[in-house]
Amino acid sequence: MHSDPELASPLVSLLIIEDEPRYLESSRLLLAPHLHRIDTALTGAQARALLARQSYDLVLLDLRLPDASGHDLLASLRERHPGTLVIIMSGNSQIDSAINCIRLGAYDYLRKPCEPEELIKTLRNAAQKVRLARDNQQMQRQLEHSEQWHRLLINTSPDVIYTLDGNGEFTFLNERVSQVLGYPPDELVGRHYEIVVPEDERENARYLFNERRTGTRATHNAELRLKRKEDLLSGEGDGGVMVEISAMGMYRPRPDGSGEFLGTYGVARDISARKQAEATVTFQAYHDLLTGLPNRALFNDRVIQAIAQARRHGQALAVMFLDMDRFKVVNDSLGHLVGDGLLQGMAQRLRDSLREGDTLARIGGDEFMLLLPRVRSRDNAAFIAQKIITSLQQPFLIDGNEIYSGMSIGIAVYPDDGDNLETLVKHADLAMYHAKDHGRNDFRFFTHDLRHSLTGRLAVENDMRHALARGEFELYYQPQVDIQSQRIRGMEALIRWHHPERGLVSPNDFIPIAEECGLIAPISEWVLDAACKQALSWRAAKLPPVTLGVNLSARQIEHPHFVDKFIQSLHDHGIDGQGIEIELTESTLMRDMEGAIEKLRRLADQGVEISIDDFGTGYSSLSYLKKLPVHTLKIDRSFIQDLIAPSNGGTIVAGITAMAKGLRLNVVAEGVETKTQLDYLESIGCDAYQGYLFSRPVAACDATGLLQLH
Repeated sequence: MHSDPELASPLVSLLIIEDEPRYLESSRLLLAPHLHRIDTALTGAQARALLARQSYDLVLLDLRLPDASGHDLLASLRERHPGTLVIIMSGNSQIDSAINCIRLGAYDYLRKPCEPEELIKTLRNAAQKVRLARDNQQMQRQLEHSEQWHRLLINTSPDVIYTLDGNGEFTFLNERVSQVLGYPPDELVGRHYEIVVPEDERENARYLFNERRTGTRATHNAELRLKRKEDLLSGEGDGGVMVEISAMGMYRPRPDGSGEFLGTYGVARDISARKQAEATVTFQAYHDLLTGLPNRALFNDRVIQAIAQARRHGQALAVMFLDMDRFKVVNDSLGHLVGDGLLQGMAQRLRDSLREGDTLARIGGDEFMLLLPRVRSRDNAAFIAQKIITSLQQPFLIDGNEIYSGMSIGIAVYPDDGDNLETLVKHADLAMYHAKDHGRNDFRFFTHDLRHSLTGRLAVENDMRHALARGEFELYYQPQVDIQSQRIRGMEALIRWHHPERGLVSPNDFIPIAEECGLIAPISEWVLDAACKQALSWRAAKLPPVTLGVNLSARQIEHPHFVDKFIQSLHDHGIDGQGIEIELTESTLMRDMEGAIEKLRRLADQGVEISIDDFGTGYSSLSYLKKLPVHTLKIDRSFIQDLIAPSNGGTIVAGITAMAKGLRLNVVAEGVETKTQLDYLESIGCDAYQGYLFSRPVAACDATGLLQLH
C-alpha cells in the first residue's frame, strides 16, 4: 500500500491511545502507510509520559482507559497541547459523553467499530487542517509587517472576518464569506448585516453584530444561524449556516483619553459540520441504526411523556411488546445479511400498520415495542395488533428468498395494567410470552393471573443465568445395577440445582426453560465436564470400572460442531470414549435423524456408548434402531411403575426386551421400586435396572461409597 499524499505531509504525527491491544494494533497498521509517524499508548500513564516529552499533531483517543478518564485526558490535551487535534474513537453510546467531548474541543467523534474508510477520511481531513494551520502560521511570520500580507492572511483564514460601521453596515469582509454564505465580499460591503440574518434570528443578531464592548465583556463564541445567498434567491433553504461569532467594539483614541466608536470587528466560524456531527451523535444515541426506528431510550422517554399526558387528561394508552417468530431460523440458515434485510422489511411493514402519533421502536435483536397513545378501549389496541398480524401474512422477499415471519404480541393498557413505564413494559412482555406459549403469531392482553404463572418462569431463567458462575449446579449419580450379579455396572449423571432461596430444584422445573432460552448448551457442557472429572477421580481411586452416562439435549446434537467439541472435552480431561455413555430420547433423534446418524457413528468410533432413554414413549421404530449405532435401550419408568404381573404391562416390557435382544442391544429398566418388578424383569431377560429399589440419585461422595462397597 502506498502512502497517501493527503496524509503523509512532513512531520505530521499521530498518537493512538487505546486500551484494547488488538484494536490498537489494527488501527496502527491501517494508518501506518498514510502518516509520517505513529506512536501508541495502552494506558493513560503511557500517554501522559509520551506527551510530556513531545507534542503530536493528531491524537486518536479512546474514552475508556484502564487507569484514566478519557474526558480528563482530553481536557489536559486542550490545556497543554492546544494545537493538537483530538479525534475521539469510542464505543460509548452515551449522548452526553459524546457531545461533551465535542464541546471540550475534540475535532471529531467516531463510534467504534468504524469503517476503515471512515477512519482514514477523518485522519485525512484532520491532517489537512494541521497543514492549513501550519501554512497560516508560516504566513503570519512572513507577512505580519505588511498590509498586503495582512490582507492575504485574512483572506486565507478559515473564518469569516468582517467589520461593521456604527450603523451596522459592512465595511469589510474577507474572501471566506463567499465560501460560507455565497456572497462575494464587494456585494455585501455597504449593506446592512440583516441581509444575511433570517427573520427569526434578528433579535439575537442585534446584540451580536452591534457589539460595542471590548475585552472579556465582548461576545465570544456565540452561536447564530445565517442565510446563504442561494436561500435568499430561491426562498428555500436547508436551515442556513450555523456560525460561531466572536465580536468586539472598535475605538479610536481621543485626546481626552476616551474612545470614539468606529464600529464592530467580528469573526464568524462555520460550525455546520460540528452541528451535524452533534446531530448525528444524538440520532445514533436515540435510534436503531439498522432500521432507523427509535431505540429503547427514546421509546421509554416517549412512554413516560404519554403517561403524563394520559394521566392529565384521563385517557388510556397501550404498550405492545412484539417478538418475531422464527427469526433465529432465518439468521442461522440464510445468514445475517438476509436477517438484517428481514428486520428492515419488518420495520417498514409495521410502520405501514400504524396511526400517526404511534411510536414504534426496535429494542434489540428481533424485539420491537409499540406505543399507542390515546386509545379509547382495548378494542383499539386489538385492532392494531390484528392489523399487524394480517399484514405479515404476505411473505418478505429478501435477496431472492421468500420468507414468512409472524409476530407474537403482548399488550398492556394504562391505567388498568400499570401506571408507570416499568410495569407496563413488564406486563406487555409477560403477555407476549403467553402469546408464544399458545401457538405464536397472535396477540394476548395482560391479565393478572399471568403474573404468577410467568414471573416465576422468568425469575428461574434469570437466576439460572447466574447459577453456573456461582457454582450452584451439582451432579448426582444413580447406579445402574446388573440384574444377575447385583453389581453396579454404570452411573447416570443427573444434574441438580442448589438454589440459594428455593433449595434443591428438580431438573423438571428448569431444564425445559433452559432449552427454550438457549442456556441448555452451556449447562450440558458443564455436565460433561463435571462427569469427566468424576470419572477420572473414580479411575484414579482404583474403583470398579463403571459406565458413566450423561444426557444430551436436541440443541447439543444439532450444533454443527457438537462431535468435535465432545471429543475435545474428553481429550482435555485425558480420557477416551471407553466407559462414557450418552443418553438421548427418541424425540431428540427424530428432529434430524440423518444428521444424528453421522454424528453418533463418529462418537461410537471413539468408544462412546449410545443409549436410547425413555424408550417406548416416542416413535419406538425398528427402522431407526437399525440405522443408529445404539448399544442400550432404557425402558421408560411409566411401563415399570404398573408392572405387577405379566397381565398388567408386562407384555409391553417383555416385547421391548425381546426386540432389543433380537437386535443384540442391552436393556435397562428405569424406575424399579419393588422386588416384584425386579423378579419379573429378571424372568424376561432384562440386563440391568435403576431405581429407588437399589438407590436414589446420590451426591458424588455417596456414589463413591456405593462403588467401594461393590
